[in-house]
Amino acid sequence: MKKTFFSLAAFAGIALLALTSCNGKNKKEEPAPQVQDEAAVEQEPVPVFLNAVALYSPGALYKQDKDDEGLMVWNRQINCGTVLEAFSYSGTGVEKKTAVRIVKEERQERSFVHVRYNGDDYWIQDITIALNAKPGVITADDTFIYKKADIKSMSSTALPFGTVVAVAEAQDDDKFACISVDTEKETFHEVFVKKDSLGEGDDLTILSLIAAIGEAQNEVLRNELTEALTYYSSASEAVNEKKHEAITKVDQKLDTWIVEESLPGIFLQGEAGEAAADAFADLEEE
Repeated sequence: MKKTFFSLAAFAGIALLALTSCNGKNKKEEPAPQVQDEAAVEQEPVPVFLNAVALYSPGALYKQDKDDEGLMVWNRQINCGTVLEAFSYSGTGVEKKTAVRIVKEERQERSFVHVRYNGDDYWIQDITIALNAKPGVITADDTFIYKKADIKSMSSTALPFGTVVAVAEAQDDDKFACISVDTEKETFHEVFVKKDSLGEGDDLTILSLIAAIGEAQNEVLRNELTEALTYYSSASEAVNEKKHEAITKVDQKLDTWIVEESLPGIFLQGEAGEAAADAFADLEEE
């Protein structure tokens, strides 16, 4: 009985050894998994988009040319206040490159930032945008620029009512707001204005609609935009006065045509936005 047990045990051991050996041979014959390809897919960088605001009007968006020289070619025009999305692969910086553009047959080397606008990719000069910002507007006459968040640092440059600016998303002062703005003489990055002279949101929408109404030649479009204007109100007395003037008075002498690009990059929301969008669509069909 013991011999039978040991024989069976020995036979089982031999069979197990043989099976293991066969499996080992089979494993060697199987192709190795492509681990490197999977790792490459996992390591592919995913962009994080940072808000950016155009400072120039008109501003220029570029596409990279397909020729061997890799020149940056102008593609479309945007207005001051247009919101863009800047590509960032580190979460802290943005994707940049130095490239050449042609202006009046002259080669100019500039630094460009990779951005997305309306779902399409472009490049824009870095000095013409403010990163980590949102659009705002000056709501008081002669709003002076301050070099620091300090009343003693006032400069000699004043911004007029209605100036579109880029407001830094991170604000840590109760009285001053950090902004970037382009004036006729100079472009300012990370300077300050008093918060009580700065408007955002509805203030910017109101003034954008007023500008569009002033440029509209078509009476139907003027009426649609004016109706959209009535949906908004402001805490600024000066902005509400401008709104009242636009609703009660229409200049009949204007001969320009309103197009979407004439608005400073602000997309209206809610019923007001739908009314304005319908007006544009109707005119295009005509």
